Amino acid sequence: MHHFLDSNTLLYTVEFKSNRRDICYIMQGDAFAPPLESLVLVEADRGRDLGKVVQVATANDLLENQQHDPSTLKSHVKRLFRMAEPGEIQSLKAKEKEEDQAVAFCQAKIKEKDLPMEVVSAEFQWDRRKLTFYFKADQRIDFRELVRELFKTYKTRIWMCALTAAQDELSG
Repeated sequence: MHHFLDSNTLLYTVEFKSNRRDICYIMQGDAFAPPLESLVLVEADRGRDLGKVVQVATANDLLENQQHDPSTLKSHVKRLFRMAEPGEIQSLKAKEKEEDQAVAFCQAKIKEKDLPMEVVSAEFQWDRRKLTFYFKADQRIDFRELVRELFKTYKTRIWMCALTAAQDELSG
């Protein structure tokens, strides 16, 4: 684990759109303890993201219940910065609308390029530094040209994430 985490450190499972989850910790000295179902700002891929606390457990409990591989838990724990503010929570609706528009735009580009894939959903990282498209496809797809066009439009990092059958059922 991180050098500042021990087996009794409280870890927060934070869920995002499309059932994506991260395990997060609170720095010693940060005086807050988010309750279940609260919205929080967390460390993300080169930025910050906003998600919902769905579980609170010690590192030991997570490992004992075998919900996480010890090596994965050690390397993937992210920092939980703070509770989301009311204005941030209110702007979630606008973010969801933008994501729906991104799905429609991407689907149109896919049709235009005749790519054998279907975009199921899109998710902006909270700080807009990354836009992930979740898709289904029966075969490997070369979508480099599609990603270039999406980047030109959204001017942020584009991530394409293939859904497995199990993930598809979860998000459906």
